[in-house]
Amino acid sequence: MSILNPDIGLPRVPSPISEIKEAEPPKGKKNRSSNEISFEHSWELLFYFIGKGIKNIPTIIKSVLLPLGIVTAINIALETIPTYSLQGVTKSLVFFLVFITSSYNSIIPRTLFWIIIFTIGRTLFRRIRSEGFSKVLADFKTFPGNLIGARKSLGILSNYIILASSGVGFVVANFLTRNNRLDKVLVTYVIAIALLNTLSKGNKTMLFTTLKLVYKDCTGFIKKAGLLTDNKVFILASGFTLGLLLNSVFGIVKLDFGGYILGSILFVAGLLLILFGKKEVRQNKTESFS
Repeated sequence: MSILNPDIGLPRVPSPISEIKEAEPPKGKKNRSSNEISFEHSWELLFYFIGKGIKNIPTIIKSVLLPLGIVTAINIALETIPTYSLQGVTKSLVFFLVFITSSYNSIIPRTLFWIIIFTIGRTLFRRIRSEGFSKVLADFKTFPGNLIGARKSLGILSNYIILASSGVGFVVANFLTRNNRLDKVLVTYVIAIALLNTLSKGNKTMLFTTLKLVYKDCTGFIKKAGLLTDNKVFILASGFTLGLLLNSVFGIVKLDFGGYILGSILFVAGLLLILFGKKEVRQNKTESFS
């Protein structure tokens, strides 16, 4: 078909172009240049996940609730076995099964343990399968360098944040392991690995988004409240992870409330230093994590 030339006085007939309407994301703002959804408040993020969870109930039942029911039955069976009356190889085998299934933990940490296994654990397995173990391991090895870089960027403030967040880690670990026994510490290790996996992915993960939104909403009424930068989030999560791991020391010495005592002291000291201590923040113009 020939194209008419408007220079000779004949009108050009425009080709019809169908309109494409951009779908509005639920409870959030969508950046037109990307598929990412941004949120202004933490409750928007919460409502988004609730809505997403409702839409994916069949998947959640299949991938989480059904396996959780099966392992709960296994946990109950292991709890009924008189472990300390067993002898030899049988006793070692049962103790090993108790350890890897967190059967002696209370209901909250035990459920949390298996939810992490079925969600983040599965995600990590898929990541290893798609990217390769060497690539994932290389990402994990960047953690010390990123930690050093974040500490240099924040100066002495990073030490205060580590004190406070590691204190919270000690308290949480003491609660999850109930009485700080080594047969219950696997829950804290799994959470620590999940956090390290998230930190190795950079600052675009839901961990960074959630912590920033919660901090923003909690400090919105404080005029001089500083921003929660990526470096601060990284230090915060790293300190918490450190507390989770180091609390195992109290399992070795069998100090039932060691995590509560030390964690509370560290948290209060770190918080007071953050509020009233000398702050030396050398914030980079560009964040270290991409």
